[in-house]
Amino acid sequence: MSLSGRSAAELAIQHWSTSPLYLTEQERYQTYPWLHDAAEFRHHRHEKVLEIGCGTGCDLLQFAKNGSVATGVDLTPRHVELARQRVGTVADVVVADATNLPFPDDNFDYLYFYGLLMHSSEPRRIVDEILRVLCPGGRFNVHVYARISYFSLWRFLQHGRDWKLCIENSRDPVHIDVYTKSSLRRLFEPAIITTRKYHCKHWNALAPWFGWFLVAQGYKP
Repeated sequence: MSLSGRSAAELAIQHWSTSPLYLTEQERYQTYPWLHDAAEFRHHRHEKVLEIGCGTGCDLLQFAKNGSVATGVDLTPRHVELARQRVGTVADVVVADATNLPFPDDNFDYLYFYGLLMHSSEPRRIVDEILRVLCPGGRFNVHVYARISYFSLWRFLQHGRDWKLCIENSRDPVHIDVYTKSSLRRLFEPAIITTRKYHCKHWNALAPWFGWFLVAQGYKP
């Protein structure tokens, strides 16, 4: 169980049903100009791509626009509703739990998710599902929050031990973990990952050390 005696999944559904994170494409990619390259939207034409935790579908739409056979899943019905409105018929969107994906083994060429892992109290179950549904040699691309970053230090100095409540787009209780490169490597074993940090606000030169977004990429063994 998590905050308030409720599971992380229950908290996530309540949080994003109350405050769905809907940004236009312009807003999202002006805020995160590095995301097109980090997510590899343009590199998976004709491949089967799965986005876990697709939210309101902005990134999912980019894969579809660039020729991927794109599928998105999200736990929050409101997010799925908004994502379906955004992507129309160019991608499939379904309600699903990342710890129990409704897909057969060895089914996708590329798996992407932005943020979802850090909101789960069962991250290893999600990793097991990633490796199960990926084809042999398939690649994954995972974005999480970095423990060692300018943003986490700033929020801690502002809010003390409750700083994690001030990360997301409301102060609803929600499960949040932050990761280091070494903790991600352990989590994804036996897969071997590479990591990189992004988005250090106005100090982009410091992003490799103190960026807030930690991106892990790897292959299914």
